[in-house]
Amino acid sequence: MPLPIQTGYRTFWDTPVLQAAERAMDHAAARQRLLANNLANVNTPGYLRYDLPPPAMLSRASNRAVELAQQHGIPTPPLPGAWGERFHNAPLPMPTAMRTDGNTVDPEHEMAALAENELRYAMLVRIAGGQIRGLLDAITGGRTP
Repeated sequence: MPLPIQTGYRTFWDTPVLQAAERAMDHAAARQRLLANNLANVNTPGYLRYDLPPPAMLSRASNRAVELAQQHGIPTPPLPGAWGERFHNAPLPMPTAMRTDGNTVDPEHEMAALAENELRYAMLVRIAGGQIRGLLDAITGGRTP
């Protein structure tokens, strides 16, 4: 898709709501892949579960995750500027109760997190769809095309 010409004006589809919904949907999709990977490794000895907390919780969760990772000797990405945009979608090690084989994945917890993330994604799709329908109404004057 060609990029719009930068004229100083926003294009009609470049609304703050759509931009925020796009970023949040990208985050939810990345988290879904990560949670599914955790489930796939539920029987892998020594596997440490990873998660991608919601952006609002990112700084608090990242600080705690880094502390826990350092305690367990797990390498973490460098922290320039306290997890800025560069690490917005960086998975964080989330050590939880460890089994005797060293695995920290709890299947029930992962399934609950997957269901919660699926609901969050569906909500974001409805928000973006409502915004697009509003733009379509503005373009067509409320008439159906």
